Amino acid sequence: MAQTRGTFTELHDNTDRAIYTLLGKEWKEQTPIWRRVYNIKKSEKRSELITTVTGVGDIPEKAEGAAYASDVIKAGYTVEAIHTEFGLMFAVTQTALEDDRHDVLADHAKWFMFSARVVQEKRAAIPFNNGFTTSNSPDGVSIFNATHVLKGGGTARNQLATAADLSWTSLQQALVDWQRETKFEAGQNMMPVEDLILYVPPELEFTAAKIVNSTLQPGVADNDLNTIKTLRNITVVKNVYLTDADAWFLLAGNKSHGFCSFTRVPMSMEPAMTDPNTRNRLYPIRFRQSWLNKWWQNSFGTAGA
Repeated sequence: MAQTRGTFTELHDNTDRAIYTLLGKEWKEQTPIWRRVYNIKKSEKRSELITTVTGVGDIPEKAEGAAYASDVIKAGYTVEAIHTEFGLMFAVTQTALEDDRHDVLADHAKWFMFSARVVQEKRAAIPFNNGFTTSNSPDGVSIFNATHVLKGGGTARNQLATAADLSWTSLQQALVDWQRETKFEAGQNMMPVEDLILYVPPELEFTAAKIVNSTLQPGVADNDLNTIKTLRNITVVKNVYLTDADAWFLLAGNKSHGFCSFTRVPMSMEPAMTDPNTRNRLYPIRFRQSWLNKWWQNSFGTAGA
C-alpha cells in the first residue's frame, strides 16, 4: 500500500511521542553526581553577577550610657556566571521509522541523555580539577590556596600547609586547619561544620569510606576510637570526572559553600523536524547552564602528595 501524506504525518506524530517519552524517562532515571555537591539556582538572564559581602568585625564592648560604635558591611568580591549553551541533534532514519524500530529508538534516547549527563558532570568537575592551578576564585587566586587575601586584611588558606595523600591523619589535620586557617573576609575563624562532604576520585573512594565509617581508628592496633566518625558526620561522594587520582576535597554538607550552578534553560527537547534531503527525522535537545565558585570559604582541599 502506498504511504500517503497522512500516513507519514501519523507515523511522525507517533514516533515523536515515543521519542520524547523515552528521552524524558532516561533523563529522569539518571542521577547526577554534581547535584549532590553544588548549590542549584535558576537564572532568567544571560549571566548572573554575584557580589559577596565581607561581614563585620567583632562587636566591641560598650560602656553604660556610651554611644554605639558603628561598622559597615562592605562589598566583597564580584564574579559573573556566564551560561554556556549546549545542544545536539540525533537522527532517526526513514527506514527505522517505517519499520517501527523501537529498540533503535530506545538506544538512541539512552545514549543521547547519557551524553548530556556526562557533559554536565565534566563541566561541574572543572572548578575542582583546576582548583589548585587556575585563578578561578573570586579573589584572583586558585580556589584552594594558601594565600587568599582577606578584605579585612591579612591572608588565609583552605588547603593543607603540606599537600598530603588521603589518610586518617591528613583528614584530621584538614579538619583542624579548616577551623584555624580558613577565615571569613572580616578575619574571623570559620565556625565548626559537623556535616561534611568528602569529595574524592574513584581511586580514593575505598580509603575515604574506611576512614569515615570505621568504628575504630583505621590502620592502628590500639583499638583507639575513630574520633573523626564520632565528631563529624562525613558523607563520601565519588566522582569519576575528578581527574587527579590524589586530590581530595572537603565541603560543607549543608551546601553553605560557594560552588553554584545556574540553569538558564533546563534540558529542553525541541520540536522535531524532517531533513528534506534524507527524510530522516531530527530530534534536537539543548540546555544553558553555568558552574562556578562564588566564594572559597567553607571548602578545603589538597592536591595530594
